[in-house]
Amino acid sequence: MHSTARVIAFCFLLFLSIAASADSLTGKVIKITDGDTLYVLDANYQEHKIRLAEIDAPERKQAYGLTSRKHPAG
Repeated sequence: MHSTARVIAFCFLLFLSIAASADSLTGKVIKITDGDTLYVLDANYQEHKIRLAEIDAPERKQAYGLTSRKHPAG
């Protein structure tokens, strides 16, 4: 029973480490559509859509939508 708990704990920690990994992207912000979505142009001139996680910014048609576009979260 004790070894089963260890296996479950190990699997849980392994899942957390995989979910926490992230890639790095360097580039220039070329467009902001709203407070949590922006577009980045990388060194190879490829456009990437970036959505900021855990950010609840108003969409363009909602109240303060235009303000969130001018001042994105971050």
